[in-house]
Amino acid sequence: MDADKDPLLHWYAYRIYHNRLQYIIGRARQQNVRFFVPMRPILRDSTYRLSFEKAYKMEPIIPSLIFLRSTEAHMQTIRRDPTGCLSVYCTPGTKDPAVIPDRDMELFIFALTRECRLLESIDLDFKRGDRVRITEGMLKGAEGYIARVHGTKRFIVVIEGVAAVATAFIPKHFIEKII
Repeated sequence: MDADKDPLLHWYAYRIYHNRLQYIIGRARQQNVRFFVPMRPILRDSTYRLSFEKAYKMEPIIPSLIFLRSTEAHMQTIRRDPTGCLSVYCTPGTKDPAVIPDRDMELFIFALTRECRLLESIDLDFKRGDRVRITEGMLKGAEGYIARVHGTKRFIVVIEGVAAVATAFIPKHFIEKII
């Protein structure tokens, strides 16, 4: 059976404490746990460089956030870990860990891995509009919402209760309303 289709595996979002991102990534790789850290390229200060080439470094879009795809038993083990460097995001209003649907996570990863340099995290308190699909361009096929952020229409990808990320401006003719 394909590991991506295993019904016992679910995506969970975790908050990382004590700047331990690299440690958590190392442990996930060691345990063969699939993970995703929302990253974006940031232009480095090139004043010290002799050449005029642009150098980018990868930086988390949302500091101290990691998504792990594991079984519920593994998530509970992480939750009880005495080192205390991770805590799982819970469903709002409860103490139950929030299971992120595979489809939502696939769309989130799809939108964030399309080499968009103009991504920014936004507050989750925006008014929901109609669901839309991007029909052309770099994000073709992605689904989400359109909202006005800093005066321009942006494509919003949401993981309920965890994160919302706004992409760069999307032209109107690239957007199709999902009914």
